[in-house]
Amino acid sequence: MNHYLYAIVDRMPAAWRPPTNGLGDASVVPRRVDDVVVIGSLLETVPPATPRTLAIHHDIVATVLDAGALLPFRYGTAVPAATLHDWFAAHRAVLDAALGSVRGCVEMSVKLLRLDGALDGRQRGESGPGARQLQALADALVERAALPQWRHRPSGTGGNVAASIAFLVPRSDLPGFLARIAPVASHATGVAVVPTGPWPPYSFVPDFERAPLARVPAAAGDTVDRRAS
Repeated sequence: MNHYLYAIVDRMPAAWRPPTNGLGDASVVPRRVDDVVVIGSLLETVPPATPRTLAIHHDIVATVLDAGALLPFRYGTAVPAATLHDWFAAHRAVLDAALGSVRGCVEMSVKLLRLDGALDGRQRGESGPGARQLQALADALVERAALPQWRHRPSGTGGNVAASIAFLVPRSDLPGFLARIAPVASHATGVAVVPTGPWPPYSFVPDFERAPLARVPAAAGDTVDRRAS
């Protein structure tokens, strides 16, 4: 039996109620470990990552978005049920540091969408047409955001998403963050600057993929674009 992990939470939202069903129709169980709460489900096997299972995972994590500190896990993260406390004790220092770093914060994603349609391979290259403009735009957004924690991701795929930037934003600063980046967005040429969120801070937590966790790959043929993946 595996203890599937959705999230670790410090200070649960007062109005939180367990979702009706988790992955595989299993119950979603809040389990206290020391002074935090582990949101999980008991599963014999973890289903492959598909649009439906990723949506279930993401929606469950989103129910605790208003927690004091939220440490979301990527899809497919599970610990043998009998070893949960041992795993937690072995990783306690990392978990405490991660919870402290995201306390009171959410993730905002800013997508840079090219208005001239899909990009070919040459345009996506670092020196391809528009690359310097996009980098300058990303730099301007980071400067205007004035936040210490951010992640810039070139798209690397087809379509009109040229890049995205994830920002770790204090909840109290969400209106200020949007106001600060608005002038950059309004002056962008050939690129739409689209903020989305707030999201759980997936981009700002450690990757616990390494032992002793189990991770489940996406099923063959599935194309999934979820923050939990």
